Amino acid sequence: MTASKPSRATLETLLALIDATDWPYLVKRDVKSSVRTVARFIGADMADIEVDVSVLRRRLEGLSPEAFGLTKGRWNNIRSLFGKALGLAVEMLPSSSKAPVLPEWDEALALIPDNRRWHLKPVARFMGNKGILPVAVTLADLEAYHAALVSDRLRSNPEGTWNTITWSWNACVREFPSWPQVLIERISRKESYILPWEAFDPAYRIDCDAYLDRLANVDLSADEGPLRAARPATIETRCYQLRVLASALALSGREASSINSISDLVELESHEKIIRFFLDRHDGKSSPQVAQLAGFLRDLAKHWVKVEPKNLEKIRRVASRLAIPRQGMTRKNRDRLSAFDDPETVHRYLGLPDEIRRDVEKGKASERSRAVLAGTAVAIAIEQVAPIRRKNLAALSLATNLVQRGNRLYLVYCEDETKNETNIEFELPEATVDILAWFVREWRPVLLSGPNDALFPGENGKAKKSSTLAIQVTDTIKRYLGITFNMHLFRHAGGKIFLDAKPGQYEVVRRVLGHKSLATTTSIYTGAETRSAGQLFAKVINDRRIDIEAELKTKRGKKNARSMATIKHEAVQPPQQGGQTRTSSLQSQASRTPPKGYLHWAADKGVKS
Repeated sequence: MTASKPSRATLETLLALIDATDWPYLVKRDVKSSVRTVARFIGADMADIEVDVSVLRRRLEGLSPEAFGLTKGRWNNIRSLFGKALGLAVEMLPSSSKAPVLPEWDEALALIPDNRRWHLKPVARFMGNKGILPVAVTLADLEAYHAALVSDRLRSNPEGTWNTITWSWNACVREFPSWPQVLIERISRKESYILPWEAFDPAYRIDCDAYLDRLANVDLSADEGPLRAARPATIETRCYQLRVLASALALSGREASSINSISDLVELESHEKIIRFFLDRHDGKSSPQVAQLAGFLRDLAKHWVKVEPKNLEKIRRVASRLAIPRQGMTRKNRDRLSAFDDPETVHRYLGLPDEIRRDVEKGKASERSRAVLAGTAVAIAIEQVAPIRRKNLAALSLATNLVQRGNRLYLVYCEDETKNETNIEFELPEATVDILAWFVREWRPVLLSGPNDALFPGENGKAKKSSTLAIQVTDTIKRYLGITFNMHLFRHAGGKIFLDAKPGQYEVVRRVLGHKSLATTTSIYTGAETRSAGQLFAKVINDRRIDIEAELKTKRGKKNARSMATIKHEAVQPPQQGGQTRTSSLQSQASRTPPKGYLHWAADKGVKS
């Protein structure tokens, strides 16, 4: 027997619906317990929490089971039981289904690669359950699945899941004529104001290309210009910024098609409009983006357009006014790094690769999911001992970047592979080598779709995208440790953990992180080690206090010992004959060596000399 679904339900309603089912007593008990647990974690009365799957999913995503003393397994069990309870009130899209896939869909899936089949099989099952065959699929059917994924399922990050499905589906459309030929439009979730190059006069693109070519190819015969060729990443950034600046000017009232050269950007009126556009987007305040674009405009005005000195000085003053001096790490990174003030967090963070490895080995997820998780464990293990940038990590080659010398394994990057153009070489410790070998031997083959020498293989013989690897790593750390993390924080965390143990040893950190200047290292990490430095300072002061107390106690003990010796000496003296009084005793002492002034004192007291 199943209860009818109410029009409006709360978590309190769910308890009555559970009681009305014919489930066994123990099942009812556990499901009701999961509902109460979720309400307690959310921090509201059950009667006030409405059954809205998408809202509840977002609220559950913000919870960390570790903060409530639960293991991941226990938390997953609670979520599963809670989903079972929600299904009594609303239609739920199950996280997994044992319903068979229709033969027509099974035939279509058999022709595509394994990794895409794994992503698209739930879509095929959904379509089959609704009686929709591959030849009849429409974009509306796919959007219905998207809506169900977001609104009718408790699984975390449904938009990320949909993005993966979209990519896999569209790739199959392009490569396999037998696959349903319906493209899914990929919509950027970021607000975009940047106009395409085609919106501007073609002459503007020609001028920009000339500028970028100058950056890429140094003219040795020229009196001015860059001293060395810019890196490809820098040229890509400058190209993007040139389009951003022109778009800002166009959106500030200038006709886009009238922008035909870089000089149009640095005219004083245009320059002011562009700067005002970005300041308005940041509530009238400067920001790293505003400061960078203002500095770029200054450089364009000086080196490319060569504006007259009077106007250049005005542009330079604006850039100086908007500049944001970097002293130490950003507030956001300081806040995130504060979690590592807790020794327990540091302990769990350093033991995370081994914890993940154990979960991979005993896990029940699909082989590919476990392989991806194993790769994530290796990425974390490498970053903990060799905090390289995420692009270097994602592109790590088994053939060129891992070098064996004798019984030791080294992580090596040449100058042209690193941001600061400095060579990097780390000797990997035994524990890291062990988990690395485990992944390469047992799980990396699962991820291979063809010949590939990347440690983290992607599609078409290439390495996995750095953005993809970054998402997998940060999501895993969030899930296991309950802390917000990003790839660059590996460098900060490593520096902090080291400096907490060895305050002041910046040179070691500078060499490990590849900073060219020690000033860069000290400016970043001085604040990060403030707590440990303060603890060391307080410990020294406290230890000194204890030492002084011990010294004073020793001195007091010696003084007391002398006093006690005197008292004991007086106590053992034989009594004076004839009942001699204290006065006569004083007379006796005075007769020996009267001190200066003693006779006057004695006369006043009536003591006879």
